[in-house]
Amino acid sequence: MSALFDYLRNITYYLLFAALVGLIVPTGKYKKFVSLVMGLVLLVLMLQPLRHIIGTEIPITQWFAGIMSQSTHQADDSESSYLNWRDTYLAVAFEDQLKAQVEGLLSRNNIYLHEVAFAYTQDFSRITSISLQVSREETTPQRVPFIRIEPVQIERDAPPDDPLIDEVKNLIAGFYNLPLTHIYVKIIDT
Repeated sequence: MSALFDYLRNITYYLLFAALVGLIVPTGKYKKFVSLVMGLVLLVLMLQPLRHIIGTEIPITQWFAGIMSQSTHQADDSESSYLNWRDTYLAVAFEDQLKAQVEGLLSRNNIYLHEVAFAYTQDFSRITSISLQVSREETTPQRVPFIRIEPVQIERDAPPDDPLIDEVKNLIAGFYNLPLTHIYVKIIDT
């Protein structure tokens, strides 16, 4: 008889807890998820006496053993693949943010950024070097001829005394606190 009272007491406590959680959770997209989880837990609590009737004393944690056994073999693989995905995602987001910063910095000085590549520490805490391809922006609009001919981009190693290279290096070095020797600039003629 005490087992029946324990069973009813556990369900009553759980229903009070579920009501409290239902009041705390705001309405919206999480309300349905929380009610689904709470309903599944209530179902497991209500099916506990069924274990005693059948005569199997399987712990509740093993009820879902079929699902868990499939995922435990893949746990190491999935964890390492998750870590690889996370690191790749963070690197792409970090590089996109850096590219947007450099592009904004150079465009304020009428310099057009063609390509940029970064080298940084594994924990994304410090940039170690930057490689840029830039050109001077045209400030006056060009007249478009009747037949449009697209300009050809030519990469060249500019002479070391080119003022555009010095300007870009000084801008980047001042913004990212990098030594000038870690900034590589290539000028593209358009």
